[in-house]
Amino acid sequence: MEFLEYLEFFGHYKILLLIIGLAILAATYLPRFLSSYPVSMPMVVLGMGIFAGFFPLGIDPDFMYSKTKLIEHVTEIAVIIALMEAGLKIDRLFDWKTWRITWRLLGITMLLTILLISVTGWWIGGLVPATALLLGSVMAPTDPVLASDIQVAAPNQGAKDEESGKDENEPNRAEDEVRFSLTSEAGLNDGLAFPFTYLAVFIASSGFSQEVVGSWFATHVVYKIGVGIAIGYFGGKLAGRYLLNIPVYSDHSKAIIGLASVALTLILYGIAELLAGYGFIAVFVGALALRKFDPDNSQHAQLHRVIEKVQRIMTSCLILTFGIVIGFGFLADVNVPEAIISVLIVFLIRPLSGILGLMGSKIPKREIWAISFLGLRGIGSLYYFYYAINIHDFEGQNSVLNILMLTILFSIVVHGFLAPLIMKKLDKTSFTEKNNI
Repeated sequence: MEFLEYLEFFGHYKILLLIIGLAILAATYLPRFLSSYPVSMPMVVLGMGIFAGFFPLGIDPDFMYSKTKLIEHVTEIAVIIALMEAGLKIDRLFDWKTWRITWRLLGITMLLTILLISVTGWWIGGLVPATALLLGSVMAPTDPVLASDIQVAAPNQGAKDEESGKDENEPNRAEDEVRFSLTSEAGLNDGLAFPFTYLAVFIASSGFSQEVVGSWFATHVVYKIGVGIAIGYFGGKLAGRYLLNIPVYSDHSKAIIGLASVALTLILYGIAELLAGYGFIAVFVGALALRKFDPDNSQHAQLHRVIEKVQRIMTSCLILTFGIVIGFGFLADVNVPEAIISVLIVFLIRPLSGILGLMGSKIPKREIWAISFLGLRGIGSLYYFYYAINIHDFEGQNSVLNILMLTILFSIVVHGFLAPLIMKKLDKTSFTEKNNI
């Protein structure tokens, strides 16, 4: 019997290899062909995963409900790779005024999102307060993994879009306010949602008290955020001083040096975590600090190009896995309250929180609406969830996972369909206004 099981496993393994290969191929070539259509690469890979669910791969989707370090660590790596990729392509140098929309999204929109989702989970889903707060915390961040297709273009790309090949006489993916806001928000709010995840863990394990809140604020807000910012800033500057001055004589040496972006991601994250800081913040701030150092250096493009390819491969594999799990019937037991909460998160809570956070920002209403609506939920939320339940059990945590998975599914499909249409409309409008000036 063991021998037969062995053969069966390797039969499944070969099918998985084929499917993974097709998903990576799709992630590599599809973005340039889909840029003009209301279909995103994640939607196609998700469909491939769901279709793969019809094959006898021997996967039990209920493993998602168990405590597992595997999912935690795989999603963790995917997020930090996406954070480095996002930070390296931001051309706008750091400034309190030019980043004002980002501060509103972090200081108002994210907090409102956590509050409204928590209240909704408690009121409609019947979750206890600690679990409701966990739901709000893990669902609040805009995902840097899935949001890459609606973010700013590559470093110093200006009016030329690498994916679509558009030139300066056509609408383009320059660093407009919408793309910049979504990129910078996705880069920073992953780290800033961490304190609230910890607070949910503390309340679940120790209850709510003044001492718990005081300890939480000092450690998980002040110290950990501070360490993450410091490690990222000084690490990024140091990396810029040396990486950008390495002589390059051939395409091969460019490719080798480009791998340094992956190495820097892991180094910054590892140092920050060893010092009990937030590694997510360290990685994104490090990418910004590196990008700011000699911003016109051609090496920035190569550093970004390599990390972008790695990010696409990881994204395609994770979305494929997500689709396979869905295809095997993971969401079959989702109840009505859980479905209602997921719909509210995508269509009401995030858009409403975004609009309230950006009121009075003096940017056009169409851009406020676009930024508010296009807050994708995805892989980062999975990481936070498994990180929390691997520390402490939560009453009703299976319901949180159901809501999370359904929300990610809605986000991939809804945002994947509407985002290209919205961004194309914004680009055309901005282009027309620019030429009429």
